Amino acid sequence: MHSQRQPQQVQRLISRGICDREIAALTGTPRRTVCDWRRGRSLVRDRGLGDEHGCTQVHDFSSLPEEEYAYTLGLYLGDGCISQAKRGVYRLRITLDSQYPLIISECQRALNALFPEKKAHVGCRRESRCVDVSIWSKHWPCLIPQHGPGPKHQRSIQLADWQSRLVNRQRRSFIRGLIHSDGSRIVATERSRRRAPRYTFSNRSEDIKRLFCESCDALDIRWTRPSDTQIAIYRKASVAILDEFVGPKA
Repeated sequence: MHSQRQPQQVQRLISRGICDREIAALTGTPRRTVCDWRRGRSLVRDRGLGDEHGCTQVHDFSSLPEEEYAYTLGLYLGDGCISQAKRGVYRLRITLDSQYPLIISECQRALNALFPEKKAHVGCRRESRCVDVSIWSKHWPCLIPQHGPGPKHQRSIQLADWQSRLVNRQRRSFIRGLIHSDGSRIVATERSRRRAPRYTFSNRSEDIKRLFCESCDALDIRWTRPSDTQIAIYRKASVAILDEFVGPKA
């Protein structure tokens, strides 16, 4: 969460003509946040749950397209954020690598399915090979109540009851979203001869790693934990299961 003084300090540096990268280094503020503040967008993240952000609409979560929602939720937990703009509108932004155009297109399709009346936008980052896939709505804090103050790994990430039921039915789409955002499929060379594919998922949040592992367990995917931040799947049978619905990034 940003202190009250931090946006003011950033705005003073902006008014002096200092670039976003230098401001980020001077203040410890993420460069994307500086960019949003330069454009007049607020990244206040302390209005994360349902009616707390002022929404009075009764949502029928059972009408959501389940595969697309579970995939979007996985992408968000991996490398997404929700930011607040003016008039109570929120922007969901998923950051992806531009070298995987099919994943970018799949992300767009999923967001468009959640809001058929809108169109997801793809924006390229300057001096980076990353892109941001985003879409605006007043209801993102209702649809993704994990939105909240501070980095995800510094706060509790728990699924709402309706989300748990949906993810239970769409484990594959949920895992696919998590791996597409914060995971990879690699081919390792074992004993200098045998080439063996394996999957990894990396995240700093213990809760998000737990959600990933719970979904793997439900699909009989065996996993190990080689480090504090990484989950690895290397058993042949488990890799074969993931290959059925994830496969190499493209």
